[in-house]
Parts: sequence; structure tokens; C-alpha cells
Amino acid sequence: MRGQHRVILKGLVAAGFLGSMLIAETQAGGFFIPQQSTQDIGRGFAGGAAMASDVSTIFTNPAGMTELETAEAGLSVKLMLPTLEFENQGSTAATPGTLNQPVPYPGNDGGDPIGSNTIVNFYATHPFLDGRLWGGLGVTAPFGLNVDYDDGWFGRYDSVETELVTVDIAPTIAYRLNDRISVGAGIDFQYADAELAIAIPNTLAPGGPSPATDGRYELEGDAWTVGFNLGVLAKPSPNTHVGLHFRSGMSHELKGSSTVTGLTGPLIASNGVFDARADLDLPAIVSLGITHALTPKLTLLSEFQWFDWSVFNELRVRFSSDQPDFVIPEHYQDSHAISIGAEYKKTPDWVLRAGFHYDATPTVDELRTTNVPDSDNYWFGIGTSYRLTERITADFAYAHVRWETLRVDLARTFFVGTPASGAVNIKGDADDAHLHVLSLNLRLSF
Repeated sequence: MRGQHRVILKGLVAAGFLGSMLIAETQAGGFFIPQQSTQDIGRGFAGGAAMASDVSTIFTNPAGMTELETAEAGLSVKLMLPTLEFENQGSTAATPGTLNQPVPYPGNDGGDPIGSNTIVNFYATHPFLDGRLWGGLGVTAPFGLNVDYDDGWFGRYDSVETELVTVDIAPTIAYRLNDRISVGAGIDFQYADAELAIAIPNTLAPGGPSPATDGRYELEGDAWTVGFNLGVLAKPSPNTHVGLHFRSGMSHELKGSSTVTGLTGPLIASNGVFDARADLDLPAIVSLGITHALTPKLTLLSEFQWFDWSVFNELRVRFSSDQPDFVIPEHYQDSHAISIGAEYKKTPDWVLRAGFHYDATPTVDELRTTNVPDSDNYWFGIGTSYRLTERITADFAYAHVRWETLRVDLARTFFVGTPASGAVNIKGDADDAHLHVLSLNLRLSF
């Protein structure tokens, strides 16, 4: 059984490693983080591809750099304050220790697994050729956050701790073709780093698994990859802007190590350190934004986004040995987001904004995990900008986000094909998932 246990656990470990990439947490559809612009948060992300009102247009549509009046740099800090708590809805284990009959197993509700998180963005841009050509640089964190459940919670055989950090470094250019059309492009150098911890049930424990008899595996891995983004900004009339932005899909080949500990008795041979590689496929994103200045002071905003989440069809893990790939179906669906908003120039130095954003989840009900406790969500944003001095402007935004009830109903099997074979059914829901977002941005014109 020793060799077979190692094969099975390597599959579980690698699958868990890939799962750590998918920590949508309470952010957006899938595990994309849209909070890359303070002004966009205040507008509910409406019109971001067309507004081009500050240097963060480097992320939303680089073609918009040609609409800026001067060279500009911006540094923003976003504080996320989420709340999410699952309730056990009858999770059971069927193992040799329970005579293969499904029985409840001990476990708490996990507490609030999502602590506060901070995202920092930096953008800078500069004009050339009398403002027809612009160059810029954006540093963002477009995917991932943290989930940390209490030890011994009922969903521990799916996840205990997950963390994904991404850093995207994007040099960009933009060029004004004429008074009505500008184009832009950027290269995205993206780094991803992930960690994960999951409990392993001791299926041979009399009466069923418990926190006292569980094993544990911990994983970490990272990768670099390269993508691109393209944008066009058109002005069919002086009062109307239309922006179209495409962000390419990106694939990370994650290389990681995993450590299995804590298994005892006949399962002790499964403890050890293993290698795993897996592909993380991130979706292409298309954004279409429209803004219209109804009056010199009031501008109406809208945006539609499409996410190519269907590229994430499965989790496929490869091993350094001759063992076959380990595959778990995910069957994500393409998703979309819709935003509407408005911006009002109260004075030349003071701007107010507000917006609403609907984000559809790409997750499939029967395959949703506690790593990705996602559902359709609704954003309400407000914000303001105020010119502090001739060169310094401050932007502030607040958003409140609510998720529809999150339901998880998972079957997990362990040590399949051996006398220790057992299964766990994890059932839970969270009906009060919400998020507060506070964002402050300082911009320097020069």
C-alpha cells in the first residue's frame, strides 16, 4: 500500500496546490480583483474603458493616456474588509472507521476566514511628440487574496488555508491617430505565488475522522508568465467616448513543493515531500465602456465586461515521474459584468461619482469549493476627487458588495483503490457574505 498511498496523495496534494490558485474569496466573479483604480471603484467600474480621467487608465484602457493633460503618477491603497461565515449543513464521512456508513464528523464552522486585505497599485505616464505619443507603467495585483479557516472546521478536507498573490508589471504605450481615435498597448509581466494547507482524514480512525487524527499537507509554488493588453478609444462626438479594451488570457506553469505530515498507523508511509506542476489558466477579458457628457458638469457612464472563464475547464496536474496526469473537472462558464454610473463636476477642483456593478459568477453550483466560495454579487460605489494643490489630487472611494447565498456540496474521496478508501461529503452555506472597500489615491501631475 505504501506506493499506492504515495500516488494517491501526490494527486490530492497537486490538486490542492492548484486549488490554492482559486481563492475568489469575496472579490469578484471567479478570482479576478477589479479594484485597480480608486476612481473606478467610486463609479462602480462604469465607463472605466472610456473615461480616461486619470493615470489608472493604464490598467483599464492604455489608449486613454492620450486624454491626460500632463505627465502623471499615482499611488493608491485599497483596504478590503470582508465578512464570510459558513454553516455546516450536514457534512458526513463514510470510511472504514465508520464501517463505510455516512456519519457526521466533528468540526466547527470555520469562523470568518477572510481577514482584511490591502492592495497597492502604482501608475506613471509621460507624453512625447507634443502629446501624440505616451508611455506608461502600471504595477497591479489583478488576481487572488487570502482565506484562512479555523483549525478543525467542517470543510477542512477541502481547504484550511489558501493564499495567492499576483504582481503584474505592465509597460504601456499609446498613440493618438487623430482627434477622434487613439490606440494603446501593454505587455504584462505577471508573477504568481501561492500557498495552501488542507487536512487529510485518517480514514482508518474508529468512529470516523476527527481533528485529533487528521493529517495535513502544505503546499507552495510560484511562476512568471507574460501576456498583453490592447485598447482603442474613440470620440464619435465631443461629448461621447467609447473605449474597447482586451486583456489576454495568461497561463502560469506553477512549480511547487508539498509536505504531507501527521498521518499515523498504516497511513504513516504517505508522509513526505512531493513535487508537483500545474497549469493555471487565467481568462481573457474584454471591456466595452461608454461615457456621455449630458451637461458640462454631468457625465453618464456604462460598461460591459466579458470573461473567458471557460478556459478553466479542468485542473490538470503533472508529475515529475511517469505517473499519469491527475485531472479534476471544473467546467467554469464564461461570465460577464455590467456597470452603470455617473460623475458630477461640482467645481473645477471637486468631482463626485457613484455607480452600480453586477458581477456574474463563473462557478458551477455542483463543483463550487470552499477555496472559491463565489456567487453572483452586487456592488454599490461612491467616490470623490479633490485637487489639493496645483499638482496634487486626492481620490477617495467606498464600495459595498453583497453576494447571493453561497452553497457548497462536495464529495471528496481518499485512498481510492486501497483498504483505506473513504469519502467525505462537505455541505455548507453562507447567506451573509459581504465586503467593504475603502480606497485612497494620490496623484501627482508634473
